[in-house]
Amino acid sequence: MSNEPFTVEITDIALPDGYGVAKRDGFVIFVPDSVPGDRVKVKIVKQNRKSAHGELLEIEAPSPFRLTPPCPHFADCGGCTMQNLLYEKQLQIKENYLKETLKRIGRIDIDDIKISPIVPSPDRYYYRSKIELAFGEDKHGAILGMRKRVPLSGNYTRDVAPLKKCVVFSEKTEKIILLFEGFANKYRLSAYSHVKGRGLLRHLILREAKSTGELMTIIETTNGKLPDMSGLWQILTREIPNIKSLYRVVNNRPGDVINYVKKYHIFGKPCIEDALGELSFRIYPESFFQPNPAAASLLYTTLAELSGLDGNKKVLGLYCGIAPIELFLSHHAREVIGIDSSHTNIINAKENCRINGINNCTFYEGRVEDMLKNLQLNDIDLLVIDPPREGISKEGLQLIYKINPIKIAYVSCNPSTLARDLQDFSKNGYTIPECIPFDLFPHTSHLETLAMLETRPTAR
Repeated sequence: MSNEPFTVEITDIALPDGYGVAKRDGFVIFVPDSVPGDRVKVKIVKQNRKSAHGELLEIEAPSPFRLTPPCPHFADCGGCTMQNLLYEKQLQIKENYLKETLKRIGRIDIDDIKISPIVPSPDRYYYRSKIELAFGEDKHGAILGMRKRVPLSGNYTRDVAPLKKCVVFSEKTEKIILLFEGFANKYRLSAYSHVKGRGLLRHLILREAKSTGELMTIIETTNGKLPDMSGLWQILTREIPNIKSLYRVVNNRPGDVINYVKKYHIFGKPCIEDALGELSFRIYPESFFQPNPAAASLLYTTLAELSGLDGNKKVLGLYCGIAPIELFLSHHAREVIGIDSSHTNIINAKENCRINGINNCTFYEGRVEDMLKNLQLNDIDLLVIDPPREGISKEGLQLIYKINPIKIAYVSCNPSTLARDLQDFSKNGYTIPECIPFDLFPHTSHLETLAMLETRPTAR
């Protein structure tokens, strides 16, 4: 393909990367910063046998779906990829992406199942309950922001795009960033460099309970010495009374993954409290809690409505986390069992049962595969699966078939592994009456899907 600039029409967005898609001379061309309906001038910068990456040179005619992003950091920040696109168009793209993934990866005939229209998020902005900011440095000192987007070269640099605000997390973000940057620069604290392998400040993790407004602040560092943080705590709570908790996490491991093994509660309450529907949940630094509580409540309510529970049935939840789904279903079931590999999640799940006065739930700590082998799990009426992005292991699937649940509710954050696993379920005696996508992550490429499965009568 020629290296000379040429004009193309953007027809789609490729998820999960968020690049605009065009076609020319039999090639699929991926164009960053473009949206469906744009007519753009591009130049090819990378090419293989069937596809190419084009650098956007000019938007000759903007799409009717194109918007001015409300966030001033949209061009650099790696958090959101679709703020420049009409929300209704975002929903359409995600819904189509789910259908195409089910067909392409799962070999599923989507005409045989009901795929409901995607459920919009109740809140399009300031919906996130958690954000992980990275420390970096510029010529003035320490800065806080998000990792920059991966460039067309594909080389991830871990560079930090400084933020002043975040329109998907909280209106308090701007003031919190200023206070922590001020603390870091007052004491000349260095940001950790992955290249050099040294530095003190790694991440600032913020959690906001959307129902109460309570905020938790967690500063992740290497094991160097921090100055006395009592002054910082006084400033934080004076300027932002909603801040109720401050932790320090020490992590000397390479890589960018936050590790909570060495966690120290410095000031304030040990947890903040949020709500899903009428249920209360205590949130600790490492608690897995849905990042969009309002939309998650819609998903869990729908799951309960479709589960067919009548108060006399037995529920098993795999990868239960701090048990939001299990607690939702406890009012409709005789018995609920939850399994999770995280010790802190299991302790948190039991605590959440206690504060909500729920006494028909039992929780087990351990790998799902080990627990399915070792526990006597008979007569399961409803199996709930909410796995990580990699989905269910082959061993886990085989063990699920042995306990032979009547119904399965599969909650997935990854359409690709969902499609793979649904194909396996289909081959092993299950039908898929319904899939319902939910937009838990507006302005990003991600979506959540609830798939309801039922065993064929001949399979039991």
